[in-house]
Amino acid sequence: MKRLYRTDCSDSVICGVCGGIARYLGVDPTVVRVATVLLAWFAGLSLWVYIIAALIMPKESSMF
Repeated sequence: MKRLYRTDCSDSVICGVCGGIARYLGVDPTVVRVATVLLAWFAGLSLWVYIIAALIMPKESSMF
């Protein structure tokens, strides 16, 4: 069963949220990061959504 985790420092830039989402979806983390920036800029995705995701998503290294 696939689980959604924040990544450790190998794919992490700020908190590992985009890297974890990319790993879950099986895509390059850069694609998720660019999509996040575009959504924040054009669609009004708030920085608060990213911060909440960083707080809610468990860290990958703590689960193993």
